[in-house]
Amino acid sequence: MHHTPWDSTSKYYEDRAEEYLARTANVDMGSVYEPFLAHIPSGGEILDAGCGPGRDTLAFLKKGFRVTAFDASSKMVEMASRQTGLVVAQMRFQDLSYDSEFDGIWACASLLHVPSTEIDNVLLKLSHALKPGGFWYMSFKEGYGERVEDGRRFLDLTEASLKTKLGSIHGISIIRIWSCEDQAGRVGIRWVNGLVRRQS
Repeated sequence: MHHTPWDSTSKYYEDRAEEYLARTANVDMGSVYEPFLAHIPSGGEILDAGCGPGRDTLAFLKKGFRVTAFDASSKMVEMASRQTGLVVAQMRFQDLSYDSEFDGIWACASLLHVPSTEIDNVLLKLSHALKPGGFWYMSFKEGYGERVEDGRRFLDLTEASLKTKLGSIHGISIIRIWSCEDQAGRVGIRWVNGLVRRQS
C-alpha cells in the first residue's frame, strides 16, 4: 500500500498516543475555552473535531455540555473513549457529513493536519455541521504553508491567511481571529485562533 505523508501523521499518533496524552493532559485550556463556551447555550451540543485523547471532550462534559467526538487515530479514539465514557468515532475530517447539528464545533490543534489541497472542502463541511447561529473555534500553528516535522505534516497559517480562508466560506461570520503563545509553554510556538459563527 502506498503511504502518503498524511498517513505518517496518523502513524505518529498511533505510535505515541500515551506520550501525547501525558504531554497534553494537564495543559490549562481555560483561557481558550472561555471565548468559545461563552457562546454555547447551557447543555448545548458540541462537536469535538479531532478530539485526540479526549481532554477537551471531558472538560466540556464536566461543564454540562453534550459532546460528540471523533478522531482519525484508532489509539486516540480508544483513549478518548476510556477517558470520557463516550463512544468516540474513528473518522477523518474528509468523511464528515453532519448537517446543522451542533451548537458549537471545537477544532483545537486538529485541522492543522489537513492537507492544503483539502482544507477548503473540510472547512465547508464543518460549517455545514453547525446549526444556524452556532459557533466554531479552531487553531493552527502560526506560520506559512505546509511542512513536515517528526513525520507529521502540518498546515501552518497566519492571522491573514486564516482570515482569507474563512472569509471565502458562504454563510460564516468571523467573530475574532487572534494569535497567542503556546498553552503548554513551549518556546517559539505561537498559535493562530479563529472563532466564527454560522449566520442564522
